[in-house]
Amino acid sequence: MRNRFSAVATCLALVAAYPAIARTAPFRARTAAPDTSWTSRSAIYEVFVRDFSATGDFRGVISGLDRIQAVGANVVWLMPIYPVGIANRKGPLGSPYAVRDYRAVNPAFGTAADFRALVQAVHARRMKLILDWVPNHTAWDNVWVQQHPAFYVRDDSGGLTVPRDDKGKLTDWTDVAQLDYRNPQLRRAMIDEMRYWLVEFGIDGFRVDAAGFVPDDFWRDAVPALRSAVQRPILLLAEWGDLKMHQFGFDLTYAWDSYSHLKAVWGGAPAATFVRQELTDLQAMPRGGMRIRFTTNHDETAWDAPPVVRFGGVAGARAAFIAMALLPGRPLIYDGQEVESPQKLGLFVRDPIAWNQPHAAAARAFYRRVVQLTRTDPALIAGDFQAVDTNVPDEVIAYRRGDAVVLVNTRPRPVHVTATGVDVAGAVDLLSNRPQHGDTLTLPAYGAVVLERRARAGRVSH
Repeated sequence: MRNRFSAVATCLALVAAYPAIARTAPFRARTAAPDTSWTSRSAIYEVFVRDFSATGDFRGVISGLDRIQAVGANVVWLMPIYPVGIANRKGPLGSPYAVRDYRAVNPAFGTAADFRALVQAVHARRMKLILDWVPNHTAWDNVWVQQHPAFYVRDDSGGLTVPRDDKGKLTDWTDVAQLDYRNPQLRRAMIDEMRYWLVEFGIDGFRVDAAGFVPDDFWRDAVPALRSAVQRPILLLAEWGDLKMHQFGFDLTYAWDSYSHLKAVWGGAPAATFVRQELTDLQAMPRGGMRIRFTTNHDETAWDAPPVVRFGGVAGARAAFIAMALLPGRPLIYDGQEVESPQKLGLFVRDPIAWNQPHAAAARAFYRRVVQLTRTDPALIAGDFQAVDTNVPDEVIAYRRGDAVVLVNTRPRPVHVTATGVDVAGAVDLLSNRPQHGDTLTLPAYGAVVLERRARAGRVSH
């Protein structure tokens, strides 16, 4: 979604409400049994095909799969690959979210055969591939405008109209036209189009753009229809924060509020409030639901800033990623994040990623280490989530995942940290493999540790 309804008011309330951070019972995931499917151990890499390679096409993504695997990801999310609308387009190339044909591929990216080759190359590496899907609106010159004019909402003069948000307010998405979900034929057609990519190309699921703009009852029908379309597990990621999406059957929803709270902490809000808010969110999480955890994505990089800018440099960006990625949920990496590119990758232009960033190898090794922990360490996959009290609650984000203790200094200055109620002496920092001596540790500016007992730490694969 190119415009979000951010939680600025929430963040202001968060700062004001800080003073009492009460001790809270641990959050325990409310699942009947551990989920061992690939979706629960996924680490997602988001690819903007235009920018990912020098050629800006499917072949360039195939050539870059080594790069994606090198950061530990096992799911490739492709931003929309369909032909981009020309009418009312924004910028020189238009937005990939202005879809002109749901069953075609953007000729700038290659052919359907090239896309099939990409899917096969991903699967050959025992990875998965999901497509971005845009169900709420289409380009003004989508093939449906002529073939199925009744699929669209009309204004008073009978013309197409830009989308409205979930509160009924007109958006500024002037390059797309609103679909009309009051039409049952549209609903059937949309499910058929999604099923087409699952069946014909063997993709492994969808990231659904602006999922909350589409009526709830559509998802109640669509999700089971999609899951029954193929005899294999698929991943469904809703670009929406409301937990109701999990009740409709989505695996993942967006942690928009987590990102807003994290930025608030970096802006000076007390660090302990971040954990408090996560406890509240996770206690309301429906059975089996997960958040996608990010410190950037195509919206944030384009409209806000990439992490190395937004979080105060390389050390700040890494600290923010640790704090976010090790929460319950699944981690996300976006184009170039793992080499700490400072580029603002716009949606309406082409800006190939500058992969030769200074210290790119060290940066990639860092992100790989954190991502692999989320996929291999039992505590960081399914461990209970609990706040940890420290002597520096304003400065340090502190929480437990099972028997792993995560401590992140959110300030550009060193802090001396003593945790209450946890025994860290003799534990091993999974980020550096160094043992912790004593109960107090010093975290450098934006420093972080993930402390766990050696018996568990020895089983973690890096």
